[in-house]
Amino acid sequence: MDAGNISAIISAAAVISGVILGNLSVAVKEYVVGRRTRKKDTVYLAILVVSHLDRLANDCLDVAEDDGTEYGQPAGSNGEQYVPTTAPPEFRPLDISVDWKLLPRDLLYPILRLPDQLDQLQSRLAGITKYECDYPDHTEYFWVRRREHADLGLQAIGLAQKLRKHSGLPIEEPKPSEWSREQGLRDVIKYIDDKREAYRRQALENPLDLSF
Repeated sequence: MDAGNISAIISAAAVISGVILGNLSVAVKEYVVGRRTRKKDTVYLAILVVSHLDRLANDCLDVAEDDGTEYGQPAGSNGEQYVPTTAPPEFRPLDISVDWKLLPRDLLYPILRLPDQLDQLQSRLAGITKYECDYPDHTEYFWVRRREHADLGLQAIGLAQKLRKHSGLPIEEPKPSEWSREQGLRDVIKYIDDKREAYRRQALENPLDLSF
């Protein structure tokens, strides 16, 4: 191979290498910029969604603590019937203006399922109201209403913590001496479960006496 051909090959290789390196440099810059943008958008998403999840958890706690009384007395207008004093929580994630595709499936799916779970619970409570015969206490209605909302509140807290961790936001943990919303919800679940177990034992021991 003569010197001219070698020179031409070297020149062509240099041009091709330059093009490849130039394209690679552009691709790397675009990747870095895109990554920074995704990071920024994910943090923005997390800040907004965590605030909504926290609000949902607070509303669920209000319902979980609602035993149908006011000032220790049945809250019904007749002063005899136990009736709810709190409104059902609402959670509409798709109304939040964020790019949901930024989240991984294990976070996205359970967050977007929460409205369906709330709707299903309301349908279940409506069925209990329609067919129960426990006037004026409505014991089963309040047991289900309180416990299931407590469970949903715990789900909201858990998802908020996972979202904080995923986006690099600070993880919030109450101090040992501070009141804990999560513990408050767990206390409601334990209270209802203990009541159900006591009722079950009473029904087994005294099948004709089911008052509670």
